[in-house]
Amino acid sequence: MGNSVSIDALRSEMWAKELYANVMDNLYFTNKNMMGTGDNNLVKVKDDLVKSNGDAINFGITYKLSGDGITGDETAEGNEEAITPYHQKVAIDFIRNQVRLTGKLDEKKNSYDMRSDAKNKLSIWLQEYIERQIFMKAGGVTTTTLTDVNGSVYSGRAAWSNSAAVVPQVDEAAGSGDRYICACATGLDDIAASDVLTVDMVTEAKVKAQLANPQIRPIKIGGMEYYVMFVHPYQAADIKKSTSNNTWFDAQKDAALRGEKNNIFTGALGIWNGVIIHEHSYVPTCQSASAFGVGGEACNARTFRALLMGQDALCYANANNNGEGFVEETFDYKNKVGYSTGFMGGIQKATFNSLDYGIITVDSGATDL
Repeated sequence: MGNSVSIDALRSEMWAKELYANVMDNLYFTNKNMMGTGDNNLVKVKDDLVKSNGDAINFGITYKLSGDGITGDETAEGNEEAITPYHQKVAIDFIRNQVRLTGKLDEKKNSYDMRSDAKNKLSIWLQEYIERQIFMKAGGVTTTTLTDVNGSVYSGRAAWSNSAAVVPQVDEAAGSGDRYICACATGLDDIAASDVLTVDMVTEAKVKAQLANPQIRPIKIGGMEYYVMFVHPYQAADIKKSTSNNTWFDAQKDAALRGEKNNIFTGALGIWNGVIIHEHSYVPTCQSASAFGVGGEACNARTFRALLMGQDALCYANANNNGEGFVEETFDYKNKVGYSTGFMGGIQKATFNSLDYGIITVDSGATDL
């Protein structure tokens, strides 16, 4: 009786597909129903370059109609309203990381499966890389030397694939703008740790989104309209300690959050005035005397950049072809094995006519320092 055996190349290809699927399934934005090919997503996905070649993908977005229409028996022909199209070009790039094991003897000595561990670590690395890119692009981060609250540089790859559209320096200096709010009324050059994020600022950000021209469109869930706001854990702590007339915890008594089954609510900090608030450690932060964007306003104290998002806030271009960039290789007469993982694509914030299409930026200090 003959035994059926698999082929090394096919096993490697299967691993590649499974790894990329695992990365995508575990992305925060995918897992929370915030990312997809449809319009009702914060992150719009296109896979055009998976089937064809090219160096960029163009995302087309159109504004809603604003005309008055016609009445009675007025002639419709010749009175059509033109739809205004805009496009966001997203350049693609390639990012990779790799692991090589020492050899079969070293694998034998260890009590855990080193190969599975290597694959798992690479999957986590790529997931975190993509998430970090999404937040940096959304926050207009182009400075490559920004540090997190632990003092580690996190923005070294800020320029990968596309340079994010920055928040206008004039807005950062003034402390306000059409799509910008600063907890310090006199701007980032005067911001202090005591200038914390409040629920009133969340309300103000929503109003700016609603009145923006063009309007930042909310996402629709169960017939209701919501915006989504991402805050840093330090900002989340200040919101929870809010002592305004309508305290945070009083507002969370609303049963809508607990009863809604959509994953976008799962793990959310809560809802405030129709804004679903999520905390995430990758929300951009900037140390004192630095700026989020090259040429931007320098922060007087460590600053945290909360992001209120609506539909099509970001564009995600996928050019991976059947897991391209995910490779298993052997060395030294098959004694050593190595794995490489990567992503070919691009990420960019949707910006039209020099305006963020789907994001309100909210800067604040934090007391939990």
